[in-house]
Amino acid sequence: MRFSTYLLALALVIAAALAAGCTGPAAPPANQSGAVPTATAAPAAAKNASPEELVAFVERAYEFAHVHGQETALREFNNPTGRFVDGELYIFAYDLNGTTLALPFQPDLLGTSRWNTTDASGTPYIREIVGAAKIGGGFVRYLYPDPADNFTIKQKLSYAMMVDPGWLIGAGIYNSGEGSPIVEVGGDPRVREDLASLVGEAIAYAEEHGRDAALAEFNDRNGTFVRGNLYVYAFDYDGTTLALPFQPRLIGTDLSGLQDPYGVNYTRVEILLSQHGGGFVFYHYPDPARNMTPEPKMSYVRGVDETWWLGAGIYLEDANRPGPSPMAAPRGMTPADLAAFVQNASAYVTEMGAHAALAEFQQKDGQFSRGELYVYVYGRNGTLLAHPYQAELVGTDRTNWTDVRGLSFVRVGNETAANGGGFIAYLYPAPRNGTIDEKAPDAYEPKIGYVAPAGEEMWIGSGVYLRDLAYNGTGPDPVSEMVGLVERCAAYGRAEGARNAFSEISNRSGSFVDGDGHYIYAYDYNGTLLAHPHLPDKVGTSLMERRDTFGMENIRALAATARSGGGYIVFVWPNPDNGNRDELKIGYVLPVDDNWWVGSGVYLSEITGTDASLAPAP
Repeated sequence: MRFSTYLLALALVIAAALAAGCTGPAAPPANQSGAVPTATAAPAAAKNASPEELVAFVERAYEFAHVHGQETALREFNNPTGRFVDGELYIFAYDLNGTTLALPFQPDLLGTSRWNTTDASGTPYIREIVGAAKIGGGFVRYLYPDPADNFTIKQKLSYAMMVDPGWLIGAGIYNSGEGSPIVEVGGDPRVREDLASLVGEAIAYAEEHGRDAALAEFNDRNGTFVRGNLYVYAFDYDGTTLALPFQPRLIGTDLSGLQDPYGVNYTRVEILLSQHGGGFVFYHYPDPARNMTPEPKMSYVRGVDETWWLGAGIYLEDANRPGPSPMAAPRGMTPADLAAFVQNASAYVTEMGAHAALAEFQQKDGQFSRGELYVYVYGRNGTLLAHPYQAELVGTDRTNWTDVRGLSFVRVGNETAANGGGFIAYLYPAPRNGTIDEKAPDAYEPKIGYVAPAGEEMWIGSGVYLRDLAYNGTGPDPVSEMVGLVERCAAYGRAEGARNAFSEISNRSGSFVDGDGHYIYAYDYNGTLLAHPHLPDKVGTSLMERRDTFGMENIRALAATARSGGGYIVFVWPNPDNGNRDELKIGYVLPVDDNWWVGSGVYLSEITGTDASLAPAP
């Protein structure tokens, strides 16, 4: 009984599947209207294509469709002896309703809807093919009879892309792609989301800061858009390179004619994708981590405006290797998430004991290490007890260690933990290639941390780089607003001169005091205050020797930051909205010219939404 049922099911599947139109038939099936279509000869038997060859085949057809237009492309795709029939590979095309536009071996199915077609397991694979194309291109697996193997039902793998908002193309192979990096990585929603998110973040940066500033940031190997082997690149629509941080000599050159070993003219494909809403592309490209050897890569691209576009890609080897993803930085993490992460780690110490917990915290692939999110542990005496990226420093006294601008990070963390825990801020180098280099000043980035006591003799902490933190307050992100305020004031000073700028900066109701009370201050490089809306009595006074309660000469550090070209700094300053109690402040400064600089800052409590005042240092 079971055998006869299987034969009946097989016969029905073969008939239905051949009518679906994703391979060449051996017999003419009935279409959905009841008519019997005429089948041409099936494609000649050939070696099975690889998933890489499948994707390259579809991408070449995608470019052909845009170069020659829909009418010419469909005529070529429907030609059973044309350039887009190669062994088991051929191009099929549908509109978004599942109507067949190209099917070279079943021409009578043209114009009919395949929307409700399913395979033996009930998978509506035409719908899934349409869906995969609509999300920027993707893979679909389904069951289908193989005419080259006595119609044995096999798993088939198809790849589809949208050509424009009205129609899509694809092709399929009798190779499930199991274990293939291009399929596993290309179909991983986490990897796809991370790439699209980074490009979206870069586009937002470009829209906020302008094209020139954005390109400067994208081309900076130590900038916020270079994260290990993951980086943002930029081109115009002629294929001229605008940003390529690991190949600066190519800036200004036309790369529109490049092809990879599979014949994919990937820059042209990227241009077309960017012009039509964005999408994913696979190709081979030199890998900076492997001596610029060409390696398989997946990128996501999207247009910024009508003049230029951005992309970001992951080498398949990096995304497919065991262990934490190189893109595991916790983008979108809130301060509350960070606090909970540290509190859970503190509870782990209580549950497992100090020895077992420290061993776990030391592991880069442990449960408390997720790429750039990890736990570190200090003793009350300032000794580093655990750090997954700085094993060589474990056991050393770090009491007097400061960040690159002089903030006494360990003492601040120790005091905050001793008072029950809370948020801190500091500059810290981002992990690169699995290590942290404290001697590389350009690697330091602002970080929001949380610390908590862990027993009587230890404290534990973790942090999220400011670029990855999700601001969950009401209104605009205060740090972004502050940076914009400084940039506008620096530009105003260059355009209008020092006298006009000092007057406007000193005006409490002027254009450089915003609605949230953030303001601009101006100093010369000797630490003399030149303009300040709330400290008029200090104007003309040098504050270079001023020290905070932890010993940092913060005005000297601010001036040094401006002299080096500007950027972020973390320092301690009294908060007038909290009884002038000391609090950490995220500052941003820029030079105006060789004589003076401007800056502003945001208190840590504005970012975290909680009291972040510091207890007095002993």
